[in-house]
Amino acid sequence: MYLKSLKSFQLTAAVLLSYLQLSSALAQSEIKPEVSKAKKPIELVYQSSFQNYQRYSASDIKTWKQANDTVKDIGGWREYAKEIAEDSDTKPSSANPSHGAHR
Repeated sequence: MYLKSLKSFQLTAAVLLSYLQLSSALAQSEIKPEVSKAKKPIELVYQSSFQNYQRYSASDIKTWKQANDTVKDIGGWREYAKEIAEDSDTKPSSANPSHGAHR
């Protein structure tokens, strides 16, 4: 009895595998890609990435005293702090509402 059920299982498996292989072969043979025939040839335009390249040029180097005087004339570190504070006020909060705005 065991031998008989084993043979029927093997037969069923062989039939299923044959069916899968045949259906795969038929599916591949039915698909025929159509070659499109362009009426007008495509014109390719080449533009070099280096066409608008500008060579690096260093700015004039100032002494540390001149640099410090420039910062002093602008308003010192407090002016930079104000700029940062103003920028952060205009930006929307990125806090995730699902966390209750915990940081």
